[in-house]
Amino acid sequence: MNDETFTLWKFKPINKYLIESLVNRSLYFAKPDTLNDPFDCKIDLKKVLTKAESSATGDKKNFLKSLLNDPQFFENWKTTFDNVGVCSFSRVNSDRLLWSHYADEYRGVCLEYKFQESYFLSTEFDLTAAGNVEYLTEPLTDWLKSAPMERHSFVEGLIHKYLKTKSTAWEYEKEARIIRSNHGSFQLGDNFLRYVYFGLQTPQADIDLVTKLAQYYSGCTNFAQLIPDETDFGFTVKKL
Repeated sequence: MNDETFTLWKFKPINKYLIESLVNRSLYFAKPDTLNDPFDCKIDLKKVLTKAESSATGDKKNFLKSLLNDPQFFENWKTTFDNVGVCSFSRVNSDRLLWSHYADEYRGVCLEYKFQESYFLSTEFDLTAAGNVEYLTEPLTDWLKSAPMERHSFVEGLIHKYLKTKSTAWEYEKEARIIRSNHGSFQLGDNFLRYVYFGLQTPQADIDLVTKLAQYYSGCTNFAQLIPDETDFGFTVKKL
C-alpha cells in the first residue's frame, strides 16, 4: 500500500506560540469556537436541518424529521464539537494575503511541514478528518439534498462537511485541515518541519532566534527569506 507524502504550509507571526511550537515540536489543534471566522464550524445545524426537511419529500423528509425529533442526536453532536481540535494549513506558500494576514504583515514566518498519511492514521493521533477545505455558499443545505439516509453514514459525512467547508470569501487561503478528536497541542516526531521561510520584513534578530530554535529543537536545516525581485510588486526566495 502506498504511504502518500504531502507538503503543507503554516503562516505565523513570531511570538511565544511560535516559539513553543518549535521548542516542543508541536502543532496546536484549536477548538472550533476559537476560529477567526464566526461561521466556521458553527453553522446552526438545527436551522439547516429544519430548512431541508421543509422542502424534502418522502423517505428523505421522514429521515430528517427523525433527526430533528431526536434530542440525543443534537446532544451527541455538541459533545463531539466540545472536544474536537482543528489545525489549519495552506496548500500554497507564496500568497501575498496570507503573508500579510497571518504572518504579521511579512514580519513573520511560513513553516513548511511534510507529512506521511500513515502518521495520521495511527491510534495515537486519533484522527477525525483531514483534507482540503471547500468554499461554498450553502455547504450543508446543498449536501443535505443528496445526503445518505443511514444514520452512521449521514453523521460521518456531516462531520466532514461541517468541519471542512467555509464561505467563498476565504477561498484565497487554499486551506487544508487536519482534525483530531481532541483539541490542544500535539507533539510531532522528528523531521516534520522541513523549511522555514522568513518574510520580507522579518527583523534579523527574529531570524537568528527562530533559526537557532528550529535547528536545535525541531531538526530543521533549511531556511530562506523573501526578497524583492525585478518586477514592481514581486518577490523571490533567497536561501539562507
